[in-house]
Amino acid sequence: MDDGVSLAPGDTMVPVQISPCVGGLVRTWANDGETHLWSASDDSWLLGRQGMGLYARTVQEERRYRECGLLSKDAGALIVQSRFPEEPVDGSSVQVPGHVLDVTPVEHDQGEGAMKQAFADFEFLLTRVVKNTASSGEFLVVEPGGWGSPLEPFVLFALIDKGEGPVSIVETAPAPHGSRMWEPHILAGRPSTSLSAPATAETVEVAPLLMLEAISRWGLTPWDVALTFGHFEQDALG
Repeated sequence: MDDGVSLAPGDTMVPVQISPCVGGLVRTWANDGETHLWSASDDSWLLGRQGMGLYARTVQEERRYRECGLLSKDAGALIVQSRFPEEPVDGSSVQVPGHVLDVTPVEHDQGEGAMKQAFADFEFLLTRVVKNTASSGEFLVVEPGGWGSPLEPFVLFALIDKGEGPVSIVETAPAPHGSRMWEPHILAGRPSTSLSAPATAETVEVAPLLMLEAISRWGLTPWDVALTFGHFEQDALG
């Protein structure tokens, strides 16, 4: 654990899911439904590392996982732990490294400038995470945060190979009407809309733009959504 931890004996740590840390802010969701938006110290540290498979995850549902942390509201501290323990030295006990962010509650609405920075950070994050997902063999879903989030809206990115080479797929619901990128591909009566193409560097690069187009029509901020990761069942791939 990092030095300078602002915790004291008796402080309670609660497991929480965490939103993208963008525009200097991060949202947490506890499993009892309590949610808070926080101003985070060292926010650029977290932004630069989120979504890369480095930090602890919690089960959202079968085969679906989200990054999580430990929150102490009283101490104003959010601990983000590694997914992987350190190698024990000389037979010592296993330790899991972590990073502590000081967090302060944010109650007021964000101004136009703050929202612009948040969306710029979110685009940066999503672009990097899509590239990492393409190389990791996982899928990525952006959807409303919280332990009991609804089935829609969502947007999914994945590379799927059914034996003829990998295909890049972006799927979303509800239909992103009004988008020049999506509108020609929307079919009435379909529960979701998808775009696919052979997986190349170019199609992976365009995937975040397609995802952002869909997300921009949900009426949500980047702090209202979560990044969900997982693996498809082998049978689903044919």
